[in-house]
Amino acid sequence: MACVDPSEEKRLKFQEDWSVKYSFSSTPEVLSKQLSVDIVSICSPTHLHLEHLEQALLLKPKLVFCEKPLGSDTKSSREILERYKTLGVHLLVNYSRRFDPSVRDFKYSIDAKEYGELRSVSGCYVKGLLNNGSHMLDLLIFLLGNISVEYVGDACIDFDKRDPSYPLFLTTDNDVSIALSCGNSNDYSLFELEFIFSNARIKMLNGGRRWSTERVVDDKTFKGYKHLGPATFSQGRLIESFRNALVNMDDCLKDGIRLNSTGEDALNVVDLYSTIVRMAKKRNPA
Repeated sequence: MACVDPSEEKRLKFQEDWSVKYSFSSTPEVLSKQLSVDIVSICSPTHLHLEHLEQALLLKPKLVFCEKPLGSDTKSSREILERYKTLGVHLLVNYSRRFDPSVRDFKYSIDAKEYGELRSVSGCYVKGLLNNGSHMLDLLIFLLGNISVEYVGDACIDFDKRDPSYPLFLTTDNDVSIALSCGNSNDYSLFELEFIFSNARIKMLNGGRRWSTERVVDDKTFKGYKHLGPATFSQGRLIESFRNALVNMDDCLKDGIRLNSTGEDALNVVDLYSTIVRMAKKRNPA
């Protein structure tokens, strides 16, 4: 129905590309038109999310679709979430892998112990703990449940000095260890996880665009020993995430179906992020 952007050039191009009826430079301009809005999509920079989430409520939408993360501060994030609950406005935060069918299938496999017991997890990410790492934190929470922080390493600034990446050692409530290392986004993009199970090793590669599975087999050379067999590869379905998010929103508004990535889910990420930042500052006050 309408697009809002302070940049006239970007706004008019978007309006033309997507055949949008109205365009505005600010939310007050939208209010002056008295438009009836069902869904507001917030795609602004991270530091503006909480401000824009507050502004979106002025339009009295049924649902708000906000880019991740919810915010960087637990208190402010919780306050805005309470506002949404009080007003009965649905909030979906775009942690896209929650809408990837291959990720959701993998979660079912973990819960069903299809690959045996989960022993450990390792991974690597780049481009800031909040900017890109929050995707990693949310994915681990989604797959494994509550996460505790055991160790935070030295900051790696490869994106924005206000948002370093940190090597991390985490654990689940079931004492599964998670080791996350950092690459450097100036070299190349990297977002991968490796899951060691009692009966297999599973790797999520290229951000989830490809998966690798190695199952345990008997060793033909050394009697009584076992090793991992050859890897089989499958294509991930990350490319379907955005469309699936749209379908999820539609189902929520029409049939009351639960959103796959709620404000509460996003708040859990903010809480975990805040703990990591506090530990990093305590380790290195400068």
